[in-house]
Amino acid sequence: MSKREILDWLKDMVSEIDVKKWLRFLRGLAIFIIAILILSYVTDYVLHYKIEMIFGLRGFEGLTPATPDFGSIVAARSVQSIITLFIIVMAMLLVTMFTGKDLNLVKLLTLVFHSFIIVAIFASLQAPLAFQVPKASFMIVDVSFQNVTFKDANLVGMTPEGEIQISADVVRVGYLRVFRAYPNLTLPDWSYLQVNEVENVLKNTRTYMNMSGVTWFEEGVEKASDRVDLCTGNWSDVSYQRLLGRTSVRLSKDIPLQEYLLSLFSMLSTVGLVVYNTMGFKRLYEASWKATIVVGLIMFILLMFFGGF
Repeated sequence: MSKREILDWLKDMVSEIDVKKWLRFLRGLAIFIIAILILSYVTDYVLHYKIEMIFGLRGFEGLTPATPDFGSIVAARSVQSIITLFIIVMAMLLVTMFTGKDLNLVKLLTLVFHSFIIVAIFASLQAPLAFQVPKASFMIVDVSFQNVTFKDANLVGMTPEGEIQISADVVRVGYLRVFRAYPNLTLPDWSYLQVNEVENVLKNTRTYMNMSGVTWFEEGVEKASDRVDLCTGNWSDVSYQRLLGRTSVRLSKDIPLQEYLLSLFSMLSTVGLVVYNTMGFKRLYEASWKATIVVGLIMFILLMFFGGF
């Protein structure tokens, strides 16, 4: 093939490409990315400046709960947005396949990407509210750690073989769960407690620990235990490498109007996504109202359970 023929072939290929379609696709992708960044900045501000988190577990009061850095927040918001995108796309594709329409995948993705302008708008509206909302206080009442070190520790707990007492300069724990429970070892249902009930529950519960992968030195000999449950004790210092998960309760009794509005805007953002994409589905596929309503219901139900902002 000559040079001239190659050039003609390339020109034919370029002429067949729908440039406007791909430019719209890239514009939608840019909107999607911008929406994630706006969400991340608002979330970062709220977590760092509007939430006060303390440990309500005896012996751990001096620890400062780690707050996710901006990169982690962006990653979390990106995953959340991708899950939302996937739910919306799959809902529309499912109904489209049943109706026998051409999928038009690029146009469909372009539509869904553009719908995230709704998310960007409501996230932007949340920003001034986030600046105004008073700081809210939360107490951690159940937490899991990885690679914990106790210094000057005296611990008592239960193993499968019976009670164990550990006294050592340094005790290392591979996995540690610390929680509050009543003296009869039942756990409060923290998720259903009202703010005015929290103080009374805290007074009537105490701190327990479940540990696994425990090692320490006693009289120069290294000892180990695979598991120690319902452990209590005291120590001069405690540190951890990684916080795996936590349960917290709200201490601030008054919930300001700005917080209600922040929650409202989050809900409206999800509703706006559903409405935008439902109407876009009808136009793109020239769908009947019956199919359109089915798509809208599927999206709304799935986003309420698995997605949303």
